[in-house]
Amino acid sequence: MSTQVHRRRRRAPRGRGAAPHWLARLPYLIVLSGVSGGLVLCALNYFRKGSGLMAAALLFGALARLLLPESQLGLLAVRSRQIDCWTLVILGEMVAFVALSIPPMNKTGLVGAGAFGVLIALVMLARGVRLLLARRRDGSPG
Repeated sequence: MSTQVHRRRRRAPRGRGAAPHWLARLPYLIVLSGVSGGLVLCALNYFRKGSGLMAAALLFGALARLLLPESQLGLLAVRSRQIDCWTLVILGEMVAFVALSIPPMNKTGLVGAGAFGVLIALVMLARGVRLLLARRRDGSPG
């Protein structure tokens, strides 16, 4: 005897005030075009500007993923909200760090690059400590 499982795709509820379908793809298209534009600028030998544009696009994607509901995100909603936000923030900060640390650099750029590095290290440290405390509280082996 064969049993067939029918999977239904999740669909966003469409009410009277629901946004058009194409609007759900807009945050993803903004992030994609920002990263693509940054890559084009890098290819044209404007590496700092291109990296800055890519970092801004990734950080915009993290903000959109944090604030907008899943029905308006399109392909930005891949995993859980927390994982998607942290992934985009860390990638955006790393690209911004690279953009700020590319020579020629004055002392202001060096201070900014160092601040981003310290910020990334503190975020990773806080996440690690939080994870360890949660595991100890649950009683699972670390």
